[in-house]
Amino acid sequence: MVVLLWIINLLSPLVFIGSVVYFAFGDIETWTLIAGGGAALLGLIIGFTGWAETVPPRWFWVKSNVDLLGSRVGTALSYALKFFLIPAGVMGIIEIIGML
Repeated sequence: MVVLLWIINLLSPLVFIGSVVYFAFGDIETWTLIAGGGAALLGLIIGFTGWAETVPPRWFWVKSNVDLLGSRVGTALSYALKFFLIPAGVMGIIEIIGML
């Protein structure tokens, strides 16, 4: 799970750039948004389950227990957004390669 989270965080800037290109210059298709919604649900689940992998050991905590619980939801939502942008990012990368 840690390797999967690391790979997702490593590739997310590239996917974000591709999705910006797709939403700005491409023909937005319905299937891309539907696939993004399904991927967002998967990202939400991975965010909730993978949150424990991203929390530092107890001696590095600088937040209270309430702040740590709040960041679990924030982590899940950030992974949901990253997963939502994957189909659009792939289409944007294809368009970038097509322009070359």
